[in-house]
Order: sequence, then C-alpha cells, then structure tokens
Amino acid sequence: MEKDNLKIAEMLDTFYPSIDGPTNVVKNYAENLNELAHCKVVVPKFPKKRKYKDEFSFEVMRTNSIWAPEGYRYATPLFDAEIVKKMDNENFDILHVHSPFTIGRLALRQGKKHKIPVVATLHTKYYDDFMRSVHIPFICRLMVKYIMQVYKKADSVWTVSDSSVQVLRDYGYKGKVVVVRNGTDLSYPDNAGELIENVNKTHNLYGQKNVFIYIGRIAMYKNLELMAKSLSILKKQGLDFKTIIVGGGFDLDKFKEVVKENDLEDRFIFTGSISDRKIIQSYYLRADLFLFPSTFDTSSLVPIEAAAHKLPVLLIKGSCTAEYITDDVNGFLSEESSEAYAERINEIISDEKHLKEVGENASKTVYRSWRTVSEEVLEKYKEIIEEYKNSHPEKNKKSEKHAKTKIK
Repeated sequence: MEKDNLKIAEMLDTFYPSIDGPTNVVKNYAENLNELAHCKVVVPKFPKKRKYKDEFSFEVMRTNSIWAPEGYRYATPLFDAEIVKKMDNENFDILHVHSPFTIGRLALRQGKKHKIPVVATLHTKYYDDFMRSVHIPFICRLMVKYIMQVYKKADSVWTVSDSSVQVLRDYGYKGKVVVVRNGTDLSYPDNAGELIENVNKTHNLYGQKNVFIYIGRIAMYKNLELMAKSLSILKKQGLDFKTIIVGGGFDLDKFKEVVKENDLEDRFIFTGSISDRKIIQSYYLRADLFLFPSTFDTSSLVPIEAAAHKLPVLLIKGSCTAEYITDDVNGFLSEESSEAYAERINEIISDEKHLKEVGENASKTVYRSWRTVSEEVLEKYKEIIEEYKNSHPEKNKKSEKHAKTKIK
C-alpha cells in the first residue's frame, strides 16, 4: 500500500502516562495515520521520576510542563525554544489540536508562522470542568471565552458527536462544525472463551449471573453515585449481581466510600487501572451489561469498545454519548435517576435473549474501527489543506508537487 507524503501533527495538553479519552483518541489517530501518512504527536513532558518511556509506532515530541491537578501537566511551550525549533524543522502540512490550552496556542502560532491549516477538536464540556474546580460561574465563563479563541481562530473545527455541536454553540462558536465520531482499536477476539475464563478464575465468578461493568476514569462527575444508588436498590430487592470497576482516578477513594455507604462492598470488584488491552477485552467479554450513566462525556470511547465485544450499554437518555443509541435496539436508555436506572437494569436482565440481540446489533451499528476513522480523517485533512491553499494563494509557500507526492 502506498503511503501518503502528508506530514501531520496531533497535539494535546496531556498524554501518557496520564490516560483519558482525548489521550486515547490522539494515540489511535497517530498510530493509524502514521501507517497511512507521516504523523507525530506534540504533548507535555512528565517528570523523570514517573519512570515512564514512550514506546509507540510514532514519534512523540515533548514540551516543557509544570504540575497540574488530577495527575495532569500544564504544557509550557512559550518557555520552550527547543519544541518550537523542532516543530519549525518538521515542515508539517497540517496541525490538529485536541485541547484549547497552551498546546492549542502553540498550534495557532505554528500555523500562522508556517502558513499551514490548524484543525481544533472539542472533546470536553469545559465549562462543567471549570465549575468543578472554580465554582464561580462568572470566572468559568471568562475561562470558556479564553479557550474559545483557539476554536475561533482554527481553520476547521471538529467535534465527536452531533450533540456536542450544541456545546460549541453554547460557548459562542458560530462557524461550521465537522462531526467525526470516535472509534476503537479493539475487535471481537478469536480466543473469547479463554479470556472469559481468565476473569472467572481471577475473581471467582464461575456461574455468576448479572455481571455489570464500568470501565473508565473514576470521577464522581460521571454520575457514579447514581450508579451506586441504583445498584443498592437492586440489592435490597434481592437481586444477585457483581459489578466490576476497571480504572483509576482522583475520585477512586471517594467512590469506594460511596459503595461502602450503600452497603455494596460485597457486590463490587475494583481492578484498578489496566493498560493491557487484552485484559480489558476479557472484562468486556465477561460482563452482561455495561453501566455508563455519565452525562458529562461528549462521546465516550467505552460504549464503542463494548459494542466491539457485543456488550450493550445502559446510558442516560438525552446524553451526548446516547445519541447514536436506539433504545432496546442497539443499546438501552434510562431517565436520570437512581430509581429509573435500577428499574431499567431489572427490565434488561429479565430478558436474556433480547439482551444478547441488542449486543449483536450494537456490534453492527455502534462499533467503528480507528482505521476507518483515520482513513476518513486523512481525506478530510487533504480537503482542508486544499481549501486553505485556495483561500490563501499569496501565503501558501508549499509546492503542488510536495502536497501530492506519494512514497512507498
């Protein structure tokens, strides 16, 4: 297969060893785009004491950073002449920034300096994020106004779901928005039985019915208390079940306390953070239903990963993540209350045949591979570059030959 000569930079204000949704998006974009073209990632450095080493199929360019809450880092490219010099020498054709903070500002400066287009994707409800930390609406609105400058100055603005287009509108963006749904690097494995056996053995789940699962960052703003309270209701009703929580996060201890307060310690299994994708697959395969009550996420990756394993998800009606779900067809929806969520779980598990049918439908309609996404993205990049050249004929210095050359 021919490899396109396009040189791409994917840019983000966080990256491994810290893992969240945008980190996974950038990693999978870069892995797949680097096979189709030439892709590098620009992200913050982490302290050497973290004992972490980048081992990817693409190059990771790190910029200076300082401490930030919740295990993140604040990138400081304004005080890093080395990263600017490295980017100057890369001769990128397009820059794609996935967060609107200091890395976003770096992308805009580089785009203007080298006369190349900048794409900016919204992944997060930033106002909600700011309110969790600052709690002052006026200050949070000012912070949103500040970060929106990146989107307003970008050459193309993307987001990950139709519903999150409205988030951009609410933040004051009036231009065109392109929706590019996320994908997954996982697919249904040939050794599913072996992987399920591993989970049964590890957690003594032989014969256990009604295994529920949550995979992701442990943050209370993802409606985890609602999930715990709904499961408490089911326990009081006499339902036998186990809930597996895969992941870590700044609210892990707080969530464990909520579980304890609701007398659910005997029903919950906490695995901690897991980076091995095969092990994560084994948990998807063992579960009967994925519980995802979050209304915060713009488009979480985990329902797509679950669909890859024929595992249906119970979401909150009206949430961004639920927009591609048809209730009782390729997933399940509930009103946003612990009572409604508990009742919906009861209804779902009472019909095992239908539950499996919905899982099969999810694998056909919700599942989407990162390779498919990346092929779509690469074509969009080419269109943006061409549009940029046509609208900036006096500014564009790159030759037609460079833009179209292919190499093997």
